Amino acid sequence: MAQPPLATDEPQALLSRAERYWSVIKDALLNPEEWDDQEWQSEVAELGHLYGLLRRARPTTPEEKARLSRLVEDITAVVSYYGLNPPRVNLES
Repeated sequence: MAQPPLATDEPQALLSRAERYWSVIKDALLNPEEWDDQEWQSEVAELGHLYGLLRRARPTTPEEKARLSRLVEDITAVVSYYGLNPPRVNLES
């Protein structure tokens, strides 16, 4: 059975999905020696998808907004270390 398109996902659920994606991508970035080249490249390539999830996330509570802010800060710190572009997310909404 096919997964429903992301456009139909609850915007708040996208934050949880982004957190799970980031956990794996972060591990690949910080521990490249533990990944084979193909797996590592595949995970790092998912940054674009992760950034899309972050842009579509619509936190509705102060706790969700804080989670999104912390996630963006963590991503920015790690990817900037590697010279990669950080996500562009409007944290003011």
